[in-house]
Amino acid sequence: MTALIASAAIGLFAAGACTGILGVVSIAIHLEDKHLTLTREVTGFVTRAGRWLNGVHVIWDPRRAAGPQGPSAADLHRA
Repeated sequence: MTALIASAAIGLFAAGACTGILGVVSIAIHLEDKHLTLTREVTGFVTRAGRWLNGVHVIWDPRRAAGPQGPSAADLHRA
């Protein structure tokens, strides 16, 4: 009986952890799509956590730091 209770507790904890991770990743993906920031530096904690969980990173190039960061959101919506 004790093993069954311990297994249930471990299963519930694992299910909660998986649900939390999926929730953070889903919110991060939504924010990246909304703000069109996938090719730029992160804009907040949730997107940083989502990129870390997915293994997606933007490599900062100091030579391009002073230049334009690509098309703006207004330019992308006009296309």
